[in-house]
Amino acid sequence: MNSTITQLKKNLVIIVPYRDRPEQLKIFLFHSKIYFNEDKLDKYLNLKICVLEQANDKPFNYGRLSNAGYLINEDFLDYVVINNVDFLPMIADYSYSENPILLIKHGHMNLPMQPSKKSKWVVKGTKRENFFGNSVLIPKNVFKKVNGYSNSYWGWGYEDTDLKKRIDINNIEIKYRDGFFHPLLHDNLGFVITKDNKAIPSDTSLINKKNYDEKWLNNENYLSDGLNNLKFDVKSNEEIYKNLRNNALFEIRHIKVDF
Repeated sequence: MNSTITQLKKNLVIIVPYRDRPEQLKIFLFHSKIYFNEDKLDKYLNLKICVLEQANDKPFNYGRLSNAGYLINEDFLDYVVINNVDFLPMIADYSYSENPILLIKHGHMNLPMQPSKKSKWVVKGTKRENFFGNSVLIPKNVFKKVNGYSNSYWGWGYEDTDLKKRIDINNIEIKYRDGFFHPLLHDNLGFVITKDNKAIPSDTSLINKKNYDEKWLNNENYLSDGLNNLKFDVKSNEEIYKNLRNNALFEIRHIKVDF
């Protein structure tokens, strides 16, 4: 029990990279207030949820938003969770770990690629050891050591693959928890659905794969692409919810950034 109490004393920032999914965000915020006020363990966390919104017309950049969220909160946090806006924790464990952790086990596979077009194509299952995305926990020292995310992936795909590569080449063990998350469906921009209802990678995904392959010809280039070379402007930083429960902070902020 003492180790559990120690884990819950750490300061957590959940970073939610976001743009142009208002319905998903509305549901995510409503659900998060209930979950983190009522969950039997996570209601004791000192917690900030920071929605990082990209405030420009450039292609979406998940890595830059995640890095900006970390840097804005660096003085407060002991660890971060990067959580997609379209995955709601139902049964999860957000307590501190000295290792990076994939929090999600159930709920993120076998989803339609384009629900708006009634696509029946689904993501096929993959081994957890080959995946590190959707909801991942990373302690502060590890996030700094690997220089955060790459800033170089625009649009969909490969920013999470690149992050896992950074962790792996530093011989840092990734661990796994058995979290159950509920997905909020949306069109997956990493794929294009053909007329015969098959999915092929989008142009953006192919460009990012080429970028990834070229970047990792030299395993040291991550040291100059990440937290240490990100430039961004905070356009607004709004507190939208705050509660002190069980002597622990729970705060939600909506932060708009440009880069």
